Amino acid sequence: MAKVVSLNNLLASVAARRSEAAPWLGALIDEASEKFAHVGLPSRRVEAWRYSDLAKALHEAVQIESPLDAPPLLPDACVAAFEDGVLDESRSSYAAMGAQSLRKILAEKDSPFASIIGRVNPQADHPIINLNTALMEEGLVLRVPRGVTLATPLHLRFNWIKADPQSADGRHLRVLIVLEDGAQATLFESHDGAPSFASVVTELSLAANSRLTHVRLENFAAAARQTAATVGEIGEKAVYQGFYFSQGGHFARHEALLKLAGGEAHAGIDAAYMAADKRHCDNTTVMDHAVPNTTSNQIFRGVLAGAARGVYQGCVKVAEGAQKTDARQLSRAMLLSHRAEIVTKPELEIFADDVKCSHGATAGELDANALFFLRARGIPEAEARAMLVEAFLVEAMDTIENEAMRGLVAECARTWMARHAGEASHVE
Repeated sequence: MAKVVSLNNLLASVAARRSEAAPWLGALIDEASEKFAHVGLPSRRVEAWRYSDLAKALHEAVQIESPLDAPPLLPDACVAAFEDGVLDESRSSYAAMGAQSLRKILAEKDSPFASIIGRVNPQADHPIINLNTALMEEGLVLRVPRGVTLATPLHLRFNWIKADPQSADGRHLRVLIVLEDGAQATLFESHDGAPSFASVVTELSLAANSRLTHVRLENFAAAARQTAATVGEIGEKAVYQGFYFSQGGHFARHEALLKLAGGEAHAGIDAAYMAADKRHCDNTTVMDHAVPNTTSNQIFRGVLAGAARGVYQGCVKVAEGAQKTDARQLSRAMLLSHRAEIVTKPELEIFADDVKCSHGATAGELDANALFFLRARGIPEAEARAMLVEAFLVEAMDTIENEAMRGLVAECARTWMARHAGEASHVE
């Protein structure tokens, strides 16, 4: 009988991992595991997880659908293919751009990445990042040299097809992307299938004048249980431009924890999520403006049907002395069912007086006047409602510069509409 995910089982796995680790990694594991043991698996008692109870979700029964959707294929990309949490070398081509397997780096006695892994915008009290640090085995590391622009995107393809409904410790993957001064790269993440329990942490270190374009596409099955975090430090005049798309899962949470650490640094996030049935979809962000003259902008658009639950927590922090900060955040949600739920929690923590910071949140049904306008011109009701949903999301998707990536995201949105046309055709 499979073990249940529990604090004791996780700590036992950490101890086994620790006994085989190189000295530098052992020290990192000790630090992370001590902090994780103090907090444990997050539940509603943890303020940041009040609306997303991971501990409860891990003990609920799930039923894995069959067949599962095939993972997307991005043309002309270097691929790191992870199958059920294991890097599949036979399906990967990441070495062509100089990326390396994390497993090999963790086995090195004196790794050049020892001072970076787990040290990018450190989150000392984050339970899942600490757990991930203590148990990480698989993943990828990419360093882009000074002034180099990668012409080919890196596709991180996470596909879960044989995951057990329950496991003792889950799978925990780590990605490290380092852009040196003036470097540029494009990162595409896709998450498919139904992990029984997985954490994925992506560390981004962007040096001065560098630029990273980052597109995340989550197309989980309903049984998926995953929590992920994108943790980044953005240097002087560096740019992070992200787009996130999610359909939720039994428990799906993604956090963007970004520190603007250099003057004139910029972070922008556009996001769209579409959740139906009883899925849970959590988007949590923290924009930390640590120095003067930095900017950030984030817009999240969600469509919820059935008894789905969406969560958006957006926090903007402005440090003392971080004058001339310009930070904006907006959450917009469309509810197609009276049983659907959106929880929105925007926050501003400002310790400077010469700033421009704003936040806003709206939630509602389809525009009755717009629907009447389309119906009056002979468009069937289901088609008219689908058109309005698409129009609500298309502005977000248009921000994706790469045409192939934009097409993959749009295809997921169209598939969602086809599957949930009944819910989109009327408000329950």
